[in-house]
Parts: sequence; C-alpha cells; structure tokens
Amino acid sequence: MKKLNVLAALLLLLLGISCREEAIEINSIEDFEAFLEAEMDDQNIPAAAVLIFRGEEVLYEKYAGFSNLEQGVALQPDHLFLTASISKVVTATALLQLYDEGAFELDDPVSDYLPFEVKVPGYTQPITFRMLLTHTSAIADNDRVMDEQYYYGEDPPISLSFFIENYLSQGGQFYDADENFYDFEPGTDYEYSNIGSALIGVLVEEISGLEFNAYCKAEIFSPLQLSHTSWRLDEISGRIVTPYDDIGGQNEPIAHYTNADYPNGGLRTTARDLHKIAAALASDGQLAGVSLLKPATAQAMMTPQIADIDDEVGLHLFELYKPDALWGHDGGEQGVATIMSFNRSAKTGVIILTNQGEADLEDLFVGAYQLGVKL
Repeated sequence: MKKLNVLAALLLLLLGISCREEAIEINSIEDFEAFLEAEMDDQNIPAAAVLIFRGEEVLYEKYAGFSNLEQGVALQPDHLFLTASISKVVTATALLQLYDEGAFELDDPVSDYLPFEVKVPGYTQPITFRMLLTHTSAIADNDRVMDEQYYYGEDPPISLSFFIENYLSQGGQFYDADENFYDFEPGTDYEYSNIGSALIGVLVEEISGLEFNAYCKAEIFSPLQLSHTSWRLDEISGRIVTPYDDIGGQNEPIAHYTNADYPNGGLRTTARDLHKIAAALASDGQLAGVSLLKPATAQAMMTPQIADIDDEVGLHLFELYKPDALWGHDGGEQGVATIMSFNRSAKTGVIILTNQGEADLEDLFVGAYQLGVKL
C-alpha cells in the first residue's frame, strides 16, 4: 500500500478534500459488499477474494467476479491467486524459522553463509540478515535483467541459486556493478529490494540444506495444512485465477508465469490458506497447535527495526495503516494486486486478492478492516 505523503495530505486539506481513508465509512456487511461491487466496477477488477479474520476464526469471506472471463468461470474459494509480494512474508518466515533454531544471528554477514561473496561495490560494510529483512542492503533491482526472467507457461529453467549468484557475484552472467547495487553503505538507507528477498531464499537453501520450495513445503505448508499453496506451476492441481491487465478499459489475459527470483513474488495460494499464515503471525507465531515462529520472533516482524531511517519497517513486514496499527504486506505484479494485514493485539486482519494488475486496493482494505472490527 502506498503511504499518503504528508505534503499531499496537507494539499488535500487546503483544497478541502478529505484523505481517502477518512472518507470511508463501513457499518455493515451490506455497506461493504456495495462498496466492493462499486470498486470492482470502477477499477475493472475481474475477480476479488476478500477474507476478514480474528485469530483462527474467519469472520467474513467473499468471492466475487470471475477467475476466468473468457470461460465465464466464477471465482471459488479454492481458486489460487498469484500473491505477488505477499510472498515475501512466507520467505521471511522460512528464514526466521532457521534463526529460531540458532542457525545464525540477525547481524551476521550473509556472505559467511553463502558459497559466494555479496558485496556492495565501493563499500566495505558487509550485508547482514537484518539488512535483507529491512530492505537496507543496497541491493538494487535491475529491471533489464529481471524482465528477462519471466517464464510464461512454465517454471524457471534455471535454479534460484544460479540466478542469484550470477546476479550478485562479480563476473557473474547477470552482474552489473552500477545497476545491481545502490550507491550507499549497507544499513544506512532504505530501498525496497526484490532481489534482496530472493537472496533470502538462497540463504534458506544454504543453511537448511534443502531446496527452497522443498523447505517451505516441509516446514510451513505441511504443518499448517496449506493444501492450495505452491511456488511451482507444475505442482498445482486446481484452477489458477487468470491474471489480467486493464488495457484501454479492456481486461487482457496474461499467461500464467513464473520468475527465476520467485521467493520475492511467486507464491500462489487461496485466501483461506493465506489466512492461516496471517493468523499465525498475528497470534505470536502460533496457530492450532503449530508453532510457526517463536513469539518473540513473530513480534519482531511487527516491530520497527530501522526507526532512524523508517519507523514503519519491521522484519519483512510493514506498518501499512498507522491509525489501526495494521502490519502486513501488499503486492503488485503483472495481472495481480494483493494485500494482507492485521492488528496483532486484536488478532484481526484482512486479506484481499485480485486478478487485475492496475487495481488500487487501499480503500477496499480500509473498508474491510472497518467491517472486521464490527463483526
């Protein structure tokens, strides 16, 4: 979710226009469903899954629209969405499970745990685990390289570790000292990094000895019984929601795709499966007898880690909406827009998954949470 710029907010006030969050008032399910219908129509969103929860309990869920317009397939609860950057929450959880086992400390240099060195050109400060988890590593997203790593209709033909090593290692096939790194000392500034999140996946592999997908299945998906969750296309047996881009007011379908750097955005799942992950994190890492993380670690994910740089950044989670202390993550990719957020003290949260890449979910998210606190 884009945070409202202070200057922009002042300008709106001067013009007599309320901030968007303040203009929303949802008092009932009927209010919300009318608002959802209007937003989907206004933004040309083919399908939207909305789930509101309090702990393990699902307070409300709605599956509106069509997972495939061309075939007229109505959206169902077991249809899988690409979650885009919400995927990073699972990736961070996998790494922090290993932290809970004592495999490393957050301020350890990551190069000590890799078969290759990761170093920001021109600086000697090593990149640490905490820097990756707070997007302060100075690892940049080289769009030219990353745009070449979309694979339509298939899983990546190259491994995660091969791509990341060749992106970050001097002399690697995808290495570019100027474009692959920012010009600041690691730990001194914030720049959102998809590649940094993919590197987390490689660290999970190196530390655990398991391929990243296999680790997630064994330590997250299976314990939480996430039967509709996968990183790979070839492991999905159910229907995947078709992604769309709005081009001139018309929704154009996009072929299902994967990326070589998949831990930063390639997870496909349902709102119900995602609820279990969110509910566990909101409940100090515990859900239905499953200990996903130690309580202190789950709490650290929702605690500002770099307050002198940005006080809304935890460990791969963000405070998306300060008025209600809602922590979580949103996502946007080709043909999808998503958001997942929750209040830890109330254990109440919202998940919204859509299959339209240009959708702005901020108002829907705020309205859904307003409904949640009244249920």
